[in-house]
Amino acid sequence: MAEFLSQDEIDALLDIADEDGGLEDLPIETGNHAKDKSYAIYDFKKPNRISAEQMKAFSALHDKMLRTTISELSAMLRKIVDVKLYSIEQMTYGEFILSIPQITSLNTLSIKPLEGRIVMECNPAISHKIIAHLLGNGESSLTDSTEKELTEIELQVFNHFYQLIMKNLKKAWDDVSTINLKTESMDTNANAIQIISDHEIVLLVVFEISIDDESGFLSICYPISYIEQLLDVIVEKVFAEAKNRKVSKQKDINALISGSQMKIDVMLAETELKIKDLLELKEDDVILFSKNATSSSTKVYINNKEKWSAVAGSSNNRKAIQIQSNIDHEKMETLQYLKQFHDERVERSRAANEAIAKLIATRDEF
Repeated sequence: MAEFLSQDEIDALLDIADEDGGLEDLPIETGNHAKDKSYAIYDFKKPNRISAEQMKAFSALHDKMLRTTISELSAMLRKIVDVKLYSIEQMTYGEFILSIPQITSLNTLSIKPLEGRIVMECNPAISHKIIAHLLGNGESSLTDSTEKELTEIELQVFNHFYQLIMKNLKKAWDDVSTINLKTESMDTNANAIQIISDHEIVLLVVFEISIDDESGFLSICYPISYIEQLLDVIVEKVFAEAKNRKVSKQKDINALISGSQMKIDVMLAETELKIKDLLELKEDDVILFSKNATSSSTKVYINNKEKWSAVAGSSNNRKAIQIQSNIDHEKMETLQYLKQFHDERVERSRAANEAIAKLIATRDEF
């Protein structure tokens, strides 16, 4: 999208150029970095009315509609279409009008029950290609001039695209508030659309649409004064939904693994036998275990992996075990490695101190 300097920015540049006789007299910074400023410039004509949290939630709201939009638009055009959220910017309405082509496709939408209107704009770089595919003549539109105004018939054809975007935009907003989007007017001249004064602040949401090797931008202009009452609601709903998704995912995981089966073995005693002794075992032979027969301590294995240490006993006239502690071999190996590392550091430090002491003693002798 084209970017233009506002009149305030132009005046500021001219003031700098005229100060002290011109740009050639401006001081040159020395050193690697200029001295850090302890203040920030604030433009009262363009106040920052959207917090970072609200901007993030507003972005998530519009990003949510992309998946459905991509699939439905690809089906409509019978082409592979890619749509992505390009940017969300805060600017004045006058800057928005200057940033879009003078000859373009514009729809003014009412947002009942909220007051006011929003503007949806699709620039010629992609609108002509969409119309060509809707009419079925495909690549023939590439020879047409993108600077020509759309005819009444082309506007009506292109309205199918806008209706698709409006439907998915309404679905995204339904999670926050019921907003009915309705087309009030269609135009091709940017200067003919004046929903608010030029100096009022708007939120500009820009999507990039790519079809084949061609791409263009779809813009949605929200006057902040009309949607300001919903910004905090958007933050609450979007972040609450993300938290609920996390909780729901945890519940799904628990439900999936709750029916899983595993093998549990309790090792009451163990010993070592040679293969020769094992092959020669016969009836009435006695096998000696390495553990005292009176000891009740045992180990619990989950799927043949040592997991807990326990005490064997009985409960309600049935054999049972009581879990005492978790056996974390990885943790034990890590602790052992850290202890070894610490001992090595102490030894190296001791050796270094001894070497320094010897050097000092040798120097004193001389």
